[in-house]
Amino acid sequence: MEEVYSDIGLFDLKSSNELLTHDLLQRKVVNRDESLDFGGIRAGEGVNSIHAYPAMFHSRLVRQLIGSYSAESDYVLDPFMGSGVSAVESGVMGRKFVGFDINPLAVLIAKVRTTPIKKDILFNTLENINRQYYDVMPNPPVFPNINFWFTPERIMSISKIITLIDSIDDEDVQRFYKVTLSETIRAVSQTKPNEFKLVRRKKPCQLDTIKLFTINSFKNIKFLDDYYKLNKITHDPDIQLVNTLTDDIPLEDNSISLLITSPPYGDSQTTVAYGQFSRLSLQWLNLPYDSDKKSLGCKRITINSGVSSPTLYMILSLVSKQDLNRSMHVFSFYYDIFQCMKRIISKIKIGGYIVFVVGNRTVKGTQLPTDIICVEMLGSLGCSHMETRVRLIGNKRMPSKNSPTNITGEKAPTMKYEYVVVCKRNR
Repeated sequence: MEEVYSDIGLFDLKSSNELLTHDLLQRKVVNRDESLDFGGIRAGEGVNSIHAYPAMFHSRLVRQLIGSYSAESDYVLDPFMGSGVSAVESGVMGRKFVGFDINPLAVLIAKVRTTPIKKDILFNTLENINRQYYDVMPNPPVFPNINFWFTPERIMSISKIITLIDSIDDEDVQRFYKVTLSETIRAVSQTKPNEFKLVRRKKPCQLDTIKLFTINSFKNIKFLDDYYKLNKITHDPDIQLVNTLTDDIPLEDNSISLLITSPPYGDSQTTVAYGQFSRLSLQWLNLPYDSDKKSLGCKRITINSGVSSPTLYMILSLVSKQDLNRSMHVFSFYYDIFQCMKRIISKIKIGGYIVFVVGNRTVKGTQLPTDIICVEMLGSLGCSHMETRVRLIGNKRMPSKNSPTNITGEKAPTMKYEYVVVCKRNR
């Protein structure tokens, strides 16, 4: 593998003489690993295609990392699980999986992807929904801005489907159709397609709700059936709605062989707004939709000495020269990441591996070296850095541009690379 400097050209080195003399460049040598790019292969294949989700872990990457850093029947933990790619791939690899997320929709999707259901049961249920659809008399819900995002016809058609789903006795089957309905809700709403945030589309959707729901159902039934025909899953995953930052961690100390995760690249306000992406579905499903208010970095924290990363403070000095407020937002995100690390590190076995797959975003023209910062934070918690491998991002569902300066109209390309940071717990 070729040794390269990880996007070092994006640093504004001329803006700080301190950077030129710091040993950052010497420590920043990493391996550019083209074998991890998986060019032309979608991040979500097969069962991982059930319900789109922002910035999904690449399934091939996850499978390879699980195979490299754990053994069969080991416990694998993902504390920022998202829609459950790591749960699916752990099952394929014969591992026992534990996953947490703060977004109820993500937990719902992850459970659907990892729960086998006989296709005959799903087809019979779908037939019943279609047969009763035109006769059911629903009681449409009321939630903020429902009439802004949905036409009266959409409100009635979605209400009919969700009333029929709620009448299903089998919890697994009901969950499956809630996820399928969630896909349909986003498509028939007034939301602009392919946007993460809630942006109203210019032309109304022309798709028929029950027809699209039926098409999505057939698609998801096939994905689920094909997956469990090909893979014999021996361990049921433990998937929970848990906030790693604030909730009790329901795990015994020294129980996890591998922690593998791809946490958010930054706060939801300026990176991927998972909560906004999920909000309409969660409102229809009568589930909490305030996950963005609980996300990493959402509460601004005054910069202090509470994070064990010299590189972070060096970068903060650059950002603060342009915008002190933004530097505080940056600090708040890394402060929260560090708190999560401290809370979960005891759950990893001595000799166990920690794999963080991160992106180095840009704020105020300065690239944030999250991979280095993670290595330093984990090092302070008794972990040694084994390697960092760099892959080209080509398959995550992410915006192609963002606003690193928060000035209206000013856009910059989002990150091109992900950094696979591998550490080992020594104490």
